[in-house]
Amino acid sequence: MIPSWLGRLTDSIRHVSPSDVAAWWGAIAATMVLIWNLLRAVRLKGRLKVEAIYRGDSRQPHLPPVLAVRVTNVGSKPVLVQGVAVQRTKGSDPSHYFFPCDTPKMLARRKFFEEALDRTGWLPLNTEKIYVWDSTGAHWYMPRKELRRLLDSYRRWHMRAKSEQQPSRSEGTRPHAGS
Repeated sequence: MIPSWLGRLTDSIRHVSPSDVAAWWGAIAATMVLIWNLLRAVRLKGRLKVEAIYRGDSRQPHLPPVLAVRVTNVGSKPVLVQGVAVQRTKGSDPSHYFFPCDTPKMLARRKFFEEALDRTGWLPLNTEKIYVWDSTGAHWYMPRKELRRLLDSYRRWHMRAKSEQQPSRSEGTRPHAGS
């Protein structure tokens, strides 16, 4: 069945036969269906987004912030997350720190969970990657830009903690007048 607008098109173009128009119509429709099926096959899988944050306790500001990793399923299929790992730069010993989940977490579409890696806020400064692994063995990495931001905030927190621990020169080190 040829649509009426194709019939008018063939009337306006005399050198093109109706069978040529139908062949082109079929080829275009088949190509669109093929592209749709390929995109659907590629996109129908689980994908994880990995974020790491430092969370401080406002009720106890003297405690260091907790390092936590948030994992979100941004794909369309459920994913079983097995654990979190920190990979250090080449030549470091040990090269990886693994934090397996106590119970593997099944993440449905748009679901997330947070895993506290360290209650003291510890993170090696030579961290190269933070990633999670799933039941298929696939690794899902935290973006480099976010990792750099996390390491910068970790360095800032350590510098501030060091400066608070060391007394400044003006505190008690000056000789008193009249002594």
